[in-house]
Amino acid sequence: MKKWISLMLLMVMVSLTCGCMFPESPGSQPAPSPSPKAAIPLSIQINATPSRYNPAMSSTIGIRLEAVNSSGIIPPDAQFTWETGFGTFYHWGPPDFRVEELAPKYTGTDEPVYWSYFSELEEKVRQPVTITLTVSEPSAGKILANATLRIGWEPPDSFTAVVEGPG
Repeated sequence: MKKWISLMLLMVMVSLTCGCMFPESPGSQPAPSPSPKAAIPLSIQINATPSRYNPAMSSTIGIRLEAVNSSGIIPPDAQFTWETGFGTFYHWGPPDFRVEELAPKYTGTDEPVYWSYFSELEEKVRQPVTITLTVSEPSAGKILANATLRIGWEPPDSFTAVVEGPG
């Protein structure tokens, strides 16, 4: 009987030793190599604040426009091109908060820009304004994403611009 107990103990010890040397738990299996995934297309939106703007406002130089990445990866050399058919873009911010007029079409980095306008007195009814943002990758020579924003007037013959949303 002692032989059987000794033999059983020997088998248990060998099993434990082999189990430690060659674990078979699911977590110990080698991870499968990652499969190549399709790139997530870039999706950009325009965040605009304040939603109502009048040139008489002293708190801002215009409507602040900021590109918001809602998916995808923006390459480090990406260019952001802002365009408008009415008004112009400005840069304003730290460190000196100096107003810098850019142009009705401006290409730069992902820094926010401001949209503003100077209206002619003879204008009776103002047409809605469409602002377009195009993100491109010059090194690859391709456009990555586009976004538009529509600005209306409240009322149509006033100086108050109102952000209406995507154009």
